[in-house]
Amino acid sequence: MNISQLLLNSAQARPNHPVIVFKEQRISYQELATKVKQKAVGFRQYGIQNNYHVGLMMGNKPEYIVTYFALLSVGAIVVPINPTFKENEITHILNDSEAVALIVDEIGLTEVQKAEKGFSSVNMIFSLQDAAPYVSWHDVSGDAEDYFIEQKNKDDYAQIIYTSGTTGKPKGALITHGNLEWMTQTSVNMLELSSEDRVLVVLPLFHAYAKLQGLLNSVITGSTIYLEERFIPNIILDRIAKEEITIFLGVPTMYTMFVNLPQINELDFSQLRVAGCGGASLPVEILEKVNKAMGVDIGEGYGQTESTVMISCFPPNSERVHGSVGYPLPGIELKVIDPNGKEVPAGEVGEIIFKGPNAMKGYYKKKQETRETIKDGWIYTGDLGKQDERGLLYIVDRKKDMIIRGGYNVYPREVEEVLYGHPDVVECAVVGESDPTFGEEIAAYVVVKQEKTPDDIITYCKEKLAHYKVPRKIYFMEELPKTTTGKILKTPLKNR
Repeated sequence: MNISQLLLNSAQARPNHPVIVFKEQRISYQELATKVKQKAVGFRQYGIQNNYHVGLMMGNKPEYIVTYFALLSVGAIVVPINPTFKENEITHILNDSEAVALIVDEIGLTEVQKAEKGFSSVNMIFSLQDAAPYVSWHDVSGDAEDYFIEQKNKDDYAQIIYTSGTTGKPKGALITHGNLEWMTQTSVNMLELSSEDRVLVVLPLFHAYAKLQGLLNSVITGSTIYLEERFIPNIILDRIAKEEITIFLGVPTMYTMFVNLPQINELDFSQLRVAGCGGASLPVEILEKVNKAMGVDIGEGYGQTESTVMISCFPPNSERVHGSVGYPLPGIELKVIDPNGKEVPAGEVGEIIFKGPNAMKGYYKKKQETRETIKDGWIYTGDLGKQDERGLLYIVDRKKDMIIRGGYNVYPREVEEVLYGHPDVVECAVVGESDPTFGEEIAAYVVVKQEKTPDDIITYCKEKLAHYKVPRKIYFMEELPKTTTGKILKTPLKNR
């Protein structure tokens, strides 16, 4: 089934029920379905065909949702891109994915204009903001009567979601229509979602977590999405209470900011029944503060892009065990193994591997990385964890050298490559430092040729990296610690 059929089904079942509330707009399921049909016909008229790869680079707005379902309807494979990405980041993803078209809004337009000269496969750009010679998004429209949905099998690709690998270079995970359908249906059943739910989505829709748990889960059940452009803690907290939100999806940073707001103890959150948390582990003290102030247990889970978002979680009415990320989802096989591939006893630490209908099919155009990650049908997560006698999963550490800042994954190697591009940087090493607000903050240890200030380095990085990848702490050193063979040692830096 083409995953966009979910929207058509709900539009037929509850045409007048609101699907999107955004600022002053209230859009019904029937209205959204009509917009999607018109846009899909328009895209076909502009030459977007079945299996074309199309970059989608927008912030949270109804136009994103219309475009997403329209592209899926015509059979295109969607390549989501963070709209705050810089020129080199945009170019890499579009070229690596062999995208033939790009849809961009006003947030990323300037960087796209700078990056365009480096595009190797993109031959058409649609802009939400008028920007000749790009095609105006608003001109892409046809007669809804001419609409038809491209039929898809469960193994046909729906998305290429880019996630950084151990080298720091983003890799495109191939996610199928079957992956999305199974994960959506499974998580809806686990969370007991219904058409009466009101789901607040402030996490960016280009994120796999927000797209599935916020968008697809809502659409399949016919519930209402309260869509927000950006996270302003006091405004979002007020909105949860005022709109009687029943489902909120966040990352640890958001909850940390919530519990530090005085109004959290004055608002009524009695309608909130599911508070999801992804991206990183949440400190126990924050969990307890949220539970006390908002009257809801945060539902921590575990997953990755390669798992179509989720591997394990706590069902809403189950007993929470702090420090655990719950039970593997029904239908997923999970093991914890030693370096020899042997399953370890309960309580012992090893690498987490899994298999199931949520598993990606591989990395686009990266056979070697695919072979290293998928072995005999099992996906090797690169994460270290353990299971107790009840089957509860605990994440112990990241095997991959990754920093999680405010729910965003940042790979040191990518930041280091940018730093090495600075004419005065001789050596550098990037590590994560514990931070009470963001979980981890990015710290760069730098050896320079001539005197520089931290602001010099930060300003340079801001021109090359998305905001969440920019190191906020710069330490200048005479030399970096190294092994006898000259390899930089990061452990002493992390322990400083």
